[in-house]
Amino acid sequence: MANWERRGERVNSPGMLETIVKSAPGTTLMNFPNFHDGHFDGLRIGPNKLVNLFLRTQDGKSFILVVREVDALTLSEIKQGNIIFDLVFRGTGELTRTDMAELYSVDVDAPQATDLLRAKRERGFQLLEINASSGAQGLVLFQTFEIQESTSS
Repeated sequence: MANWERRGERVNSPGMLETIVKSAPGTTLMNFPNFHDGHFDGLRIGPNKLVNLFLRTQDGKSFILVVREVDALTLSEIKQGNIIFDLVFRGTGELTRTDMAELYSVDVDAPQATDLLRAKRERGFQLLEINASSGAQGLVLFQTFEIQESTSS
């Protein structure tokens, strides 16, 4: 079982997770953990456009970044011991044609990249950019996220 926040109401049950940050499009990242020199431990692609990213801070605290309504995802260089340089969240207005080209495997100068960019901006998508010191890097195009601290070892 887990601690979940549903429609603004905290539901406490014996468990391993506690939601510490939830987002909506355009939300600022207050109380978001610092993952610089932390670790990307893996991911789970679930049903209903849900992706869980398993992260650890440099001091070993474990978190699950739950990304919802994922429209596109690209990750590369995943290996044992992935070290995070930074996680960059970009809002709708910060999406670029280069992002669309990378996420959808189209030419950056093609009309399709421009059309995708316009459509994703109109629908309010955000972007997570994972930059690595060593290992996993990539992009996730999504609507909302929450970060949950894992209290289990």
